[in-house]
Amino acid sequence: MKTFLNKIFERRIKVFVIIQIIFLIPIIIISIFTFTSKSVNFFYNGMLQIILAGFWFLMGIENILLKKRGFSIVSFVLAVMFVLIAIQSFNLLMK
Repeated sequence: MKTFLNKIFERRIKVFVIIQIIFLIPIIIISIFTFTSKSVNFFYNGMLQIILAGFWFLMGIENILLKKRGFSIVSFVLAVMFVLIAIQSFNLLMK
């Protein structure tokens, strides 16, 4: 167990990793609600995408602090993409 945790925290900022692990709990719960319902629930889809955007945004900040510029730009682009998709999901909810 200790080697598993060492691999997770190796060359990473521990605070960001802990927050990302905390984000994984609602991601798992919301994806269970999203994928088990028979009809499409745009609210759950939108919430899932906003949480994923926060996850990727944290990864981008962490990579900027660790001086990994290329991966941080990709992380920020993915975060913006997830936010835009979430906005579209919430717009479908309002119709």
